Amino acid sequence: MEFKRIYDEWAASPALTDEEKAELAAMSEEDIYESFYKYAEFGTAGMRGIMGLGTNRLNKYTIRMASKGLAQLLGEGSKVAVAYDTRNNSVEFAQETAKVLAAAGIKVYLFDRYSPVPLLSYAVRELGCDGGVVITASHNTSEYNGFKVYDNTGCQMNEEMAGKIAANIDALTDGLAVATAELDSENIEYVGDELIDKFIQAVAACDTGIDKAAAEDIKIVYTSLHGSGRDYVLNTLERAGFVQVSLVEQQAEFDGDFPTVAKPNPEDKAAFAIAEEIALLNGADVIIGTDPDCDRIGIGVVKDGSVECLTGNQTGVLLIDFLARMDENAAGKKLITTIVTSDMGKAAAESYGVDVIKTFTGFKNIGAVMNELKPGQYFMGYEESYGYLPGEHARDKDGVSAALVICQMAAYWKSQGKTLVEALDELYNKHGYWIDRQQSFTFEGSAGVEKMASIMETFRSKGAEVFAGAGDVDEFLDYSKGIDGFPPANVLKFMFAGGSWIAIRPSGTEPKIKFYYCITAPKKQDAEDKFESLKKCIETLI
Repeated sequence: MEFKRIYDEWAASPALTDEEKAELAAMSEEDIYESFYKYAEFGTAGMRGIMGLGTNRLNKYTIRMASKGLAQLLGEGSKVAVAYDTRNNSVEFAQETAKVLAAAGIKVYLFDRYSPVPLLSYAVRELGCDGGVVITASHNTSEYNGFKVYDNTGCQMNEEMAGKIAANIDALTDGLAVATAELDSENIEYVGDELIDKFIQAVAACDTGIDKAAAEDIKIVYTSLHGSGRDYVLNTLERAGFVQVSLVEQQAEFDGDFPTVAKPNPEDKAAFAIAEEIALLNGADVIIGTDPDCDRIGIGVVKDGSVECLTGNQTGVLLIDFLARMDENAAGKKLITTIVTSDMGKAAAESYGVDVIKTFTGFKNIGAVMNELKPGQYFMGYEESYGYLPGEHARDKDGVSAALVICQMAAYWKSQGKTLVEALDELYNKHGYWIDRQQSFTFEGSAGVEKMASIMETFRSKGAEVFAGAGDVDEFLDYSKGIDGFPPANVLKFMFAGGSWIAIRPSGTEPKIKFYYCITAPKKQDAEDKFESLKKCIETLI
């Protein structure tokens, strides 16, 4: 009953307000257990969780604990940039972070407005900081928030750094009594216009040099899904000469409840419902949408009176082809992607002489590889989960610069008399047909953690037997054993004859287990049949 003891400590603590104590008193036994049965896990994605009181929730106290852990790692005299998105409590959590860091003798650069994740990554580098924090839960639903930490390169922290912060948090004698400064502390400096303008200029350097008439000709509908990307994306597109950009006004207001969508996620086609109506009404060519912290971006293509949404992998391969077309020096540069991202991108890159480097899932790993490259070697980084970085100004995925290049790509193909769907069909004709899908199963709470562990163990123990009769497994890769030069990780990959594969991993940021399908065949119908057969095997076992 350890969770009950901790609950009682919180309920009796003088640090909590009367209102907070009343909230604790109103909890059911189940609520108490879920809120206190463990401490919010601090990993390489920082912390992410449901907001509310408790050790397993995101609140000002757990935010303070995480901030203290970071402060102890970096030490007095360090510099940290702190940003936040439009989620509920993001401003308060960012202020609490700044107050704890300032009290520990750390110089804090606190943004004066809602800011995208890539801006924070850029700011760490531009301001010469020792670290950075963004208060965000990316594309999660409205009850979530998070505390994402960056190192001095603008890259999400690595396992070693996360482990030290977690150990510092565990060692706190009284996590509810972490010292804080006032917001007017001399250690807190607010940043805004000057730094943001430098970021916009850095994004503008990603310009591919398309004809300006093409930019003026294309019609774009943009939705920010109530998030922080709105002004940054609009500013960038305007500077690049896109004069026909329609903002989805119903989704433009900063609102952490995300009232117009079930999920503020551009991976979810339903999030584009309002944008689709506007696009079809005004004869637009393309829809773009960014998530609340503007690191992800999705595309909808208007064709023959309907809208076709592209997957993250499809967008990635189109970007590879387009950037290589526009860069006469592309050969020999490095494309950085992940082991669960489609191999169609690899085929497209290599057709232009671009080298491909694969790493683990997560842009922190892509950023780490970027840090090892020499100037001029970088081509692009991307992952299947709608994250792209076409420039070297940041070390995280960037929906702002990606919006610029995607719109230039769509304008380029329109000037050639083609939609992005038709451009993609040409790539299928060149590289074979590929089905790249992701399937997720959600398991909430403590029982969900156990269920996901059981599922992974079942696939690990059964191996190729899972797909008996549906596909011939050439190789079964268990990355927990530290293969292919990678450190151990809870990822399984089934390699099939003919180049197809399926990868399985529990999410590091959501209560989900994810299945990645990369299915290829010369003909579309053969690929679809293979996909359905393999998908049925997984669904039957789940």
